[in-house]
Amino acid sequence: MGDHESVMSIERKRRGPGRPRDPAKLEAILDAAYDLFLERGIAATSIDSIADRASVSKMTVYANFCDKPALLAAVFEHRVKTMRVPDLPVGSDLSVALERLVEFGELIVSACTQPDVIRMTRMMVEAADEHPRLAATFYTAGRGKMVKRLAVFLESLTERGVLSIKDPDVAAEQLMASWGGLCELRQSLGVAAPPSPHEVAKRVRYAVDTMVRAWSTGAVADDGGKKRFKRARSRG
Repeated sequence: MGDHESVMSIERKRRGPGRPRDPAKLEAILDAAYDLFLERGIAATSIDSIADRASVSKMTVYANFCDKPALLAAVFEHRVKTMRVPDLPVGSDLSVALERLVEFGELIVSACTQPDVIRMTRMMVEAADEHPRLAATFYTAGRGKMVKRLAVFLESLTERGVLSIKDPDVAAEQLMASWGGLCELRQSLGVAAPPSPHEVAKRVRYAVDTMVRAWSTGAVADDGGKKRFKRARSRG
């Protein structure tokens, strides 16, 4: 049983005989709880306020969740299911593969700097001590999957002799961190707005170009990759 399943097997209220859950009401409770947790914080959000926002009775909330920690776990389970990490195919054409890498990076940075995602991450940090397995599930389904997908991509280019990378996992973390820089921290502190699409593209292309120059074995130049990224850099 994985982290995701173990969290919910512990946190979700066991149901005995009786009327089945109403999916619409359950969805309304989860959405209301998520919105209120973001607006007010976990500690300041009461079950009463969640029931009121969801237009259900307090009894209906407790019929589905034994307490607020159980509801919090369900809210994150619900959100984790909606996480979609884009594919990152290598392909046979190196220059096209590198362009796919840029597109992947732009999608990741754009998604991770959305205000709701910033607030959701802050909320998960707040709950991590009380729900360590839930925090692990949150990371694994999101950033962990992104890093793993990126590592596989870099390892593939290394196996083809295009890049020279000793540890693709570390390299993937470094590249992904360089894409966003301190954007998320500044947003979390409330001292900056989300980066514009132009800023995101400029950051990602600069980081990928730096990667090509730092880790290239020379094969990139033969495929026109450096020329393409020189043109992209001049546009930025």
